[in-house]
Amino acid sequence: MMIWNKWCFFLATFLSLTCCCSEENKNEPIQKHQSEVSEDLAQLLWNIMQTYEGEYSFKELVVNLWKLNAGRQESKALDECFASLMESLEKKAIDQEIINLQIADSYLQKLKTMNDIHELVQNKLYYKIIIPGTGEAVKDLSRSSPLISFKEKTINGEILSENTSGIRLPFSEVIAGLQNGLEGIRVGEKREIFIHPDLAYGEFPKPEPYSLIVIEVTLISL
Repeated sequence: MMIWNKWCFFLATFLSLTCCCSEENKNEPIQKHQSEVSEDLAQLLWNIMQTYEGEYSFKELVVNLWKLNAGRQESKALDECFASLMESLEKKAIDQEIINLQIADSYLQKLKTMNDIHELVQNKLYYKIIIPGTGEAVKDLSRSSPLISFKEKTINGEILSENTSGIRLPFSEVIAGLQNGLEGIRVGEKREIFIHPDLAYGEFPKPEPYSLIVIEVTLISL
């Protein structure tokens, strides 16, 4: 989020630009449609600035607004601006994907050195037993839909989805990391599965492209 003093500076600068308005305009009542348009423009500006947070200089943005208002800077065609902004977003997304993959790789490298961690796929898939199960072990997940409860989250603990009452999922349709991560699980067992992006959602933004996913799952019954 942008800090408040930036917004105060922005508003103060913007208000100073209105000095060129006539006294007659100052005293005109604000019409309903003007209020709506003003709010929509504020929402649009806020969302754009949030999207590009860290990608621009706030000081230069205000200076450019002042130059445009004073006629000291030529305005660009909108399609040219949009093309440039989209290019910036695409670069930012690629950079974030690389960072997310590095985080996932580093996390799993540290994880696999722990004593209570079991490896299913080298550098890609690991699990830890939280509560041992005493019931029958699952045999062929690709052809079954066992009853499970689960909590899907990020490595920071943000919950993405969950079901605590129990649900039957066709495991042939779930992500590979979950299907393979339940190998050998027994009824009553609760395990925590750590899934590399390659076996999770890949480039799909859940929550961000190439994010490591952690799933706590309990096998209730076959």
